[in-house]
Formats: sequence, structure tokens, C-alpha cells
Amino acid sequence: MKRWLCVLLALICAFAVTGCGSDATEETGKEVVLRYNGQNIEIDEVYIYAQTVKEEYESKYGSDVWKQSIVTDDGLEMDAVDAARRQAISKLIKTKTLITKSGEYGISLTASEQKDQDTAAQEFYDKLTDAQIAEVGLELDTVKRVLRESALADKIYDYVMKQSSTEISDEQARMSTFYDMFFECYSEDDYGNITLYSQDKIDEQKKKADEAYESIEEASDGTDMDISFLGSAKELKYAGTHTMSRDDILSTYGQDTLDILYSMSDGEVSTVVETEYGYHIFQMISITDEKATAENKKKLTDAADAEYYDNLMKDWIDELDSGYSYSKSVDMDVYNKIKFDE
Repeated sequence: MKRWLCVLLALICAFAVTGCGSDATEETGKEVVLRYNGQNIEIDEVYIYAQTVKEEYESKYGSDVWKQSIVTDDGLEMDAVDAARRQAISKLIKTKTLITKSGEYGISLTASEQKDQDTAAQEFYDKLTDAQIAEVGLELDTVKRVLRESALADKIYDYVMKQSSTEISDEQARMSTFYDMFFECYSEDDYGNITLYSQDKIDEQKKKADEAYESIEEASDGTDMDISFLGSAKELKYAGTHTMSRDDILSTYGQDTLDILYSMSDGEVSTVVETEYGYHIFQMISITDEKATAENKKKLTDAADAEYYDNLMKDWIDELDSGYSYSKSVDMDVYNKIKFDE
């Protein structure tokens, strides 16, 4: 509730919304940005969602974000304004969709929760000037409705996500930390192009790796030791400590090396291992790095939950309004009157 108030009050002057045009709803005189599930979504309601996204972007990327491109969660590079516009509508559609499930799940706002939202709406509205109200065409009932819908959608979302069967095992999430003393057999130019060494130079690298392993064997005398000092002393360009998942190890080193690493115990040192690009001596530091594994488990769980929710949302949107799409359903002539970069 407080977050909504802060966002709305801080940004109320950030958007310029022009007067109504020919596409206005007859009953209200307000322009329609889109129709969804048989309802007209008017510009003042969209304005509130747009402000929350504007605040999020400026908090995350800085106030000059609107002159930049950003990489979305889907990995796409997009103009910041375009990305924000899409996200605001996405938030609105998801809220509208979630609240249609209130009857099915038996979820509603309590009288106390409704009162809290209405109080927040009234406090916000009372602080607006007549000029601000006229500029955005914002009415108290609209603010109350948006805050109530948002709070109800949050409750339904929490319920839905508790039904998720997503479970990531410790083995799936396992992260291993190991030292790789790497004697590379290739060179790489500034453009990432790789050229293998001549056979003579490859043989020389193999000899260095064998000598290093012999030194480790002699120095260890059957006891655990840290071999990273030897890699540093030899000034090996690519030697270093890595924390990687099973899939990362497989894609980087291949199946044979994965099998070797996963057969090692903490502190154990491998023999010289040949891969496509050189020779390695591995030391397993932690076959299961507990901290990194916990972090990876959360990351994988969050990703699985997001996929579960996105699939549900897609199905629900198709059920409610099979013809809906951002590009086809949003009237950009009206929506563009809400400015993100001013």
C-alpha cells in the first residue's frame, strides 16, 4: 500500500496526458487504450500502471534510462520506452486475469484489507491539485479500484504459486568448486577466433603438464595440498578456480572430464587430463559447494516457478480473450499520450 502511494505521488507530474478524442468511452468520456475480456481499459487506469513501471526502471537503471536500450528478462535488447510500455500493459493484463479467478479459488479481500486500500486511495487523491486531477483525468473511484484489484491479484498469485509442484533436487542444483591448472594448446585473437598450436608446441605443453604433476606428487607426500600456488608460479594464463554446475562442466570440458571431476573427493588431485584445447590438472575443492548450490537451487526454482506461472497465465488469457495481443489490441495513438521519458 505504501509503495503504491510513494510511486503515485512521486511521479504524478511525470506524464503528460492529452484530452479525449474520438475513441473515448461514451459513458466516461475517457479514451480507451485497449479492450480485454470485453472491458474497456481507459487511459487513466493505464496511467497508474505506467507510473509504477517508470519508477521501477528509473530505480534499476537510472533516470536517464529512457535514452538507452535495455536487455529484457527474455534476453532481448529493446528500447527502454518500448520495453516499459509493454511491461505496464503486461502488469495490467495479468492483474485483470488473476482477479477473474477469485470466485474459483474462493479468494477475496477482507473488509479490513479493502478499507486499507480505500484509505490509501483517499490519501493519495486528497494530495492532488485540481490541475493535476484534470490533467490526468484520474478519479478517486479509479484509484480505489486499481489498488483493490492489485491487492486481490497479489493474494491470488500467492495462492496459485503455492499449488506449484516445482521441486529442484540438491543433485540438480549441485555446484562444484575446483581448481584447474590449465596448459592451453591454442591462441585466441581479439575477435575470439581460436588457432591450435603446432604439434611441437602441443608436445611442449604436455611435457610441462607432466612435470607439474610429478612436482605435485613429490610435494604432497600423500597429504592434501593446495596446488594453486604452482599454477601461479608457472604464470599459466588460464589457470584458476571455478564454481560450475553439472551442465556448465559438461559444456565446457566434455563428458569425460565431467566423469573425472564427479568421481573425485574434496582435496583430491587428478592426473593430467587431456581435452580438446589442452592439458589440465584438476583439484577438487568442494564437490558440493553448499553456498553456491543453495543459490543455484533458488535460481532454478525461481525459473521453474516463472515458467509454471507464465504457462498458466497464457492459458488463462487465451480462455478469457483468445484474440488479445499487445500489438493488435493496444491503441498506440492513445497509449503514446502517456510519456515515460519526460
